[in-house]
Amino acid sequence: MRLTLQRLRQLDRLAPRVKGTSFIGLGRMGSEMAYNLFSKQYAQSQDSRFVVCDALKENAHTFCDNFLAKFPGAKLEVADTPQE
Repeated sequence: MRLTLQRLRQLDRLAPRVKGTSFIGLGRMGSEMAYNLFSKQYAQSQDSRFVVCDALKENAHTFCDNFLAKFPGAKLEVADTPQE
């Protein structure tokens, strides 16, 4: 049974979603895509939460350092696995 849009809106009012975005894969292209996406969302809502994950933790931490240098108030986390 598919939920209707009206029912989804009712559920959303009961348990509002956290404003967050996750990005997996911070290679050459992924890093630029995540930066572009996060910067636009952060400009719209500074209470947004961002999570990044990469096979190489150094890439994820480097991305965080670079992003936080430009947007110091951003809520940015590194996930160890995609399941997180």
